[in-house]
Amino acid sequence: MGHSFRVTRFDLMDIQRKGARQRKLFRFAYPSLAVILLVALSLAAWSLQSRPPAIDSDRIWSGTVTRGELLREVTAAGSLVAPELRAVTNRNEGVIERILVLPGEPVLPDTVLLRMSSPSLEDELATMRWDLAQAEAEEALRAVETENRQLDLVAQVAAAESEYLSVRLELEAQEALGERQVFSAIEVERTRLRAEQLNRRLEAERARLARYAENREAEAQASNARLSRLREQVQRLEARVNDLDVTAGVEGVVQEINVQEGERLPTGQAVARVVNLDHLIARVRVAERDAANVMPGMPVRLELGQRIETGEVARIDPTARERTVSVDVALTGDQLEGLRPDLSVTARIELERVPDTLTLGRPAGVRGEFERLALFRLNGAGDRAERTEVEIGRLSTRQVEILSGLAPGDRVILADLHDWADEPVLRIR
Repeated sequence: MGHSFRVTRFDLMDIQRKGARQRKLFRFAYPSLAVILLVALSLAAWSLQSRPPAIDSDRIWSGTVTRGELLREVTAAGSLVAPELRAVTNRNEGVIERILVLPGEPVLPDTVLLRMSSPSLEDELATMRWDLAQAEAEEALRAVETENRQLDLVAQVAAAESEYLSVRLELEAQEALGERQVFSAIEVERTRLRAEQLNRRLEAERARLARYAENREAEAQASNARLSRLREQVQRLEARVNDLDVTAGVEGVVQEINVQEGERLPTGQAVARVVNLDHLIARVRVAERDAANVMPGMPVRLELGQRIETGEVARIDPTARERTVSVDVALTGDQLEGLRPDLSVTARIELERVPDTLTLGRPAGVRGEFERLALFRLNGAGDRAERTEVEIGRLSTRQVEILSGLAPGDRVILADLHDWADEPVLRIR
């Protein structure tokens, strides 16, 4: 038995009204969806634009504000210096035969560093020795001749004196017998004249002997002076030959040898340097802006690689060169073995210790004291940082004093963030 369907006019009208409502609904739904999507996209874009910029955590480092002592210090680099340094020079021209010591060897004042030779100087010494020997022989001959001449003069004086005395005795005898008229007056007068003549001759011989003694003394002095001059020249040449061996002159350690074997050297050339290792100082270069705070007597910590020594400021150069000031630091430690000149050193000069103050690791880019600057303070999670105005006080090499803007326990980014200086907040990722 089959089924039959009957469609009435009212059913057809209901179907037509339902299709019209659906078409009307779709016509209003599409624009609404588009508006909603546009608003959502606008909100998303605004959210992205207003989001704080981000920075990678591996590009920054941070520090924590603490309360305690602030050690103000200045850091300067330099090297160890030996102020007691002797430049050894050769005193004579010559050729280096042998080098007997090497750098690093200890020496005494009489230690021979170099052995030199000079044929021309040795020939000059031999010639001068022959001249001295000849002069001494001539002086010996002159002394013999002078002695013989003096003996002749003494003999002449003795002969004149004997002849005079003889004639005088004869005159006295004639005068004694004159009363008896044994001798005539003429004979007596002739004898008297002869006696007077012999007396004058005796006085002349005596005067000549005396003058000869004076001349002999003067000639002896002249001869001795000539011999002394020749002997002095020989001694000087011998000293020059002996000085061909260059000695250290002082006790210390050979720092360097500046010549080679076989080299010909002029007089006065520096051949070596000897230093006294018992007196070393550190000479460092302090920045000109920090030098005004450095005073003699300030304690210093010296870092020589893995080795730490103590010292104190001994001298400050009054002039600045290349925007730095030279400062000498005296080493005050007891165990200074193994130190050598020219070793690199880092000096930390202690300016003062400020007790009970807020301190923070020194942020990058900080140059002056008592300034206001913007720092980024991290939140507890460490994923956001807020810009904060901070007032700093005194500076140290590694720390700054916090006067306001931060409290103990605050973590602050110390890296250089000048590219984000205008941002109020940063995200750390």
